[in-house]
Amino acid sequence: MLMRNFKPGRLGFTLIELLVVMAIIAVLIGILVPAVQKVREAANRTTCINNVKQIGLAILNFESGFQKLPSPGEGLDPANKGNKWYEKHSPFTYLLPYIEQTNTYRAMDLTIPYNGSAQNIVASQTQIPTYICPSAEGLQADPAGFGQNSYMVISYTDITPSGLRDVKGSTGPFNLTGNPAKYGYRAESALKLWGTGGGLYAPNGAWSTLAAVPQFKGNHGTLGAATDGTSNSIILCEDSSYRNHRTLFPFQASTAVDPGSSAGLDNGDGSGFRALNRWAEPEGASNGVSGPPGADPGSMQYTGAGSYGGPWVNNTASPVGGALGGTGNCTWDMNNCGPNDEPFGPHAGGVVTLFLDGHVGLMRDSVGGTTLYRLIVPNDGNPVDTSGAF
Repeated sequence: MLMRNFKPGRLGFTLIELLVVMAIIAVLIGILVPAVQKVREAANRTTCINNVKQIGLAILNFESGFQKLPSPGEGLDPANKGNKWYEKHSPFTYLLPYIEQTNTYRAMDLTIPYNGSAQNIVASQTQIPTYICPSAEGLQADPAGFGQNSYMVISYTDITPSGLRDVKGSTGPFNLTGNPAKYGYRAESALKLWGTGGGLYAPNGAWSTLAAVPQFKGNHGTLGAATDGTSNSIILCEDSSYRNHRTLFPFQASTAVDPGSSAGLDNGDGSGFRALNRWAEPEGASNGVSGPPGADPGSMQYTGAGSYGGPWVNNTASPVGGALGGTGNCTWDMNNCGPNDEPFGPHAGGVVTLFLDGHVGLMRDSVGGTTLYRLIVPNDGNPVDTSGAF
């Protein structure tokens, strides 16, 4: 028998080979992770756009059935634009049957606020997928378990045609009337308050029937009243990313009294004020668009005479929580800063926006104040070319 000289092969890897393999894996991960994140964000953005389209269809179906547009929940007094009033329920409550959420709608007692009874609270704690943008990275759960909201109905604007904010008591380009007791340019969007529940709440929580505030009778918005064109009038946009309860960072808060909290059932924070993050809350569903304090000639943060360079959309987006110190100071706990009552979204380049005819676009961060004013006010007589804004 012949014996062969057999040498066993080398087993395993050398340290250098192992390090090379690890380096290759790290490079591949570095390439793949951003790609996966981009794909995920693209999917989330598509979902967000579809949500807004569904809300737009719901608004148009509501209008088809009632021959008037839904009330925005929060809005202006047609007799004095300086006064704001509130409905018993948000527009998102009345749109529930049109987005296949009829069971939640039927569970609500519409004669009392969303948090005015245990029955209403249970219904309002339902999280409605259509009302949440999955890209809202800073969203935290409501401390009382209420369903939340990423979008805001645009009910009015304080912006003037000059591209600054309306100033009560001023004259010239910032106030049309020059009357110190009134706003000059402050104007409603296509959706107007009309007392859906037979009356309205004042900011101090006091209730008035329509008999006591007759100026709201017939105040509802209609498609025909949008004389600038339904494809030229915006009625809803994102107000998401960090739209949390007032007790959670970045501490966005309302100063209006919440009439439902007097029942003692809403244990969110005990402040007695409205919660801006909830879909069932009228002020949580609807806001005015004013621009940050840097655009307000009446504010100490005003950035210069006769001009404001922006941004109006996604203002003070960085750092998270807003800018601190100096001219232009605009932390997100301040009214109209960042996601506090202003167009604000998590998508690069702009915010998802709904037009009155139902079409959806991404409003660019670079949109100017004058353009924003003309897009919100449906009958100012100045339709705009939206190619530069979307």
